[in-house]
Amino acid sequence: MVYNGHEMEVIFMNINLSSQNEIFIKNEYSYLLDDIRKYRQELHRIPELGFLVYKTGAYVKEILSKLECKIEPLVNTGFAVFFDFGCKESLCFRCDMDGLPIEEQTVAFYASEHEGCMHACGHDGHMANMLGFAHVLDKYIKEKKELPYNALLIFQPAEETIDGAEAIVNTTVFEDYNVKAIYGLHLWPMIEKGEIASKPGPMMARSTNVKVIFEGKSAHAGEPEKGRDALLAACEFVTKIYDYKDNFIRERSILQFGKMESGNVRNAISPYTSLDGTMRTFNDLTWAKIVNAMRNIADDIEQNIGVKVDVDVSQWHPAVINDTELYAKIKYALKNLDFVELRRPVMIAEDFSCFEQVLPGVFFFLGTGTGIPLHNDHFDFDEDVLLNGIKLFDTLLKTQLSTCSVDIGS
Repeated sequence: MVYNGHEMEVIFMNINLSSQNEIFIKNEYSYLLDDIRKYRQELHRIPELGFLVYKTGAYVKEILSKLECKIEPLVNTGFAVFFDFGCKESLCFRCDMDGLPIEEQTVAFYASEHEGCMHACGHDGHMANMLGFAHVLDKYIKEKKELPYNALLIFQPAEETIDGAEAIVNTTVFEDYNVKAIYGLHLWPMIEKGEIASKPGPMMARSTNVKVIFEGKSAHAGEPEKGRDALLAACEFVTKIYDYKDNFIRERSILQFGKMESGNVRNAISPYTSLDGTMRTFNDLTWAKIVNAMRNIADDIEQNIGVKVDVDVSQWHPAVINDTELYAKIKYALKNLDFVELRRPVMIAEDFSCFEQVLPGVFFFLGTGTGIPLHNDHFDFDEDVLLNGIKLFDTLLKTQLSTCSVDIGS
């Protein structure tokens, strides 16, 4: 999940007020708790980055190999898992697998064993949740249970590097299994433990990586007129674009530069400066306004200071926009869960949005109730919240989208 640490406010509207004390005690999936706790903690020990999720994938596939399912490779280290209930159409459920380049500071006995790498965004929990759901599906297969859809589970690498989902979209996996819709979830620290949250339409922001390169000319600090100051140009660029955004962009959005590299020595004009930042928007017009402003400011700086400026916004993924028709169809079924509806989208981003470009989809938050932010070196949660994640996926699979009915008691 592409994350801006200060943007964690979640405002929600209660739809169902089930007792927090009874959420987990009466959950019909409680028999899975020991297994999913074990899975999550063992996965937490072996975080890996990007597409390099070799140990992680081997661990997950070893568990799945004992179940009545078909496993096939997907974009190198990812894989698809198919549970065949003899239906014409399938529903897809996706989880992510990669960790973050963060040194863990928890004192948990299951803390990361990989130096400088940590599951600080809950992807270990997402995988454990999916493995628990896989056990439910395996049970249904062995019981010869009739369901309205087959189930396709996607284990995706490289969510944090924003290219894993796009790589999967460029395959034929959804066509191969005749997928009708896709669902996913993310652990969310800022809502109550066990609560499930979502909303129709825009839910999470479009994320754009912003890199700006300034190329000037070095000179001795005592003779600045002989140089072209790339550091000065970068400072002017940041000041002007922040001022433009504050005064002319009314739509909810973020532009933030968090990294600057410049110069070689203290007493010389800097010949080179780079800025790295992030932009979060919800619509194309706002995105275009900010990008055009950055390029216009870059042109002005080139003319006035004589420093070459290049603005790169080529790396991005779209906003998470939940399909309103699909959301309306499943909302009735969610009344049997501890569900809340978000009143406005959040500025954090997720590449689940790439799937929603090609399929109707709905994304959910699953509350940990800890308040520990995502991407924090102390991130942790109680695994019992995952029982509600399993219940969510099971409920969605049983929801007949053509008739909007669900067999909740099954």
